Amino acid sequence: MRVTPFVIGLLAIPFLSHPAAAEDGKKRLVFPTAAEPSAQKPASPTTPAARVLEPTEVLKQFFEDLKADQLDSAYQGLVKNTIISERTENIDQLKEKTRVALDNFGPVKGYEIVESLEVGSSLIRFTCVSLNADVPMRWRFYFYRSGAQWKIIDLRVDDGIADLFEEVSSRRKK
Repeated sequence: MRVTPFVIGLLAIPFLSHPAAAEDGKKRLVFPTAAEPSAQKPASPTTPAARVLEPTEVLKQFFEDLKADQLDSAYQGLVKNTIISERTENIDQLKEKTRVALDNFGPVKGYEIVESLEVGSSLIRFTCVSLNADVPMRWRFYFYRSGAQWKIIDLRVDDGIADLFEEVSSRRKK
């Protein structure tokens, strides 16, 4: 069975307001800086300090919510305390594209973290495979440590399972 490639450039949907050209010719999108009006507002001093979740805890909750068919809750938890959470129209588009993907590949039955890659001490990427009823999907979550808190800064999902095998195979050959 041949699966038509399905890619959602999740944060490439206009979450990021400033497109920038990259050397490789691909479009790159840049988050606004803190000096810009759309930057995240600090928590009020009367707000009790929330427990800081590790990225793996955020991913576990995200996939548990997807498994329970709770798309709103899944994305609400994923983007909590980020500038992305302020862009509700983009989150709505993201949820709709995710719904289409789940309709095509079947509901999420579980997930596995198949790779984590750290770049320095403040950036980490998790590659996960959602175990859908019909076809698995590859998810890539990019987190940034801002102070003591990890925040999602990018998310990509596709059906590039064959590519995942190629990546792992090429690393083993080195």
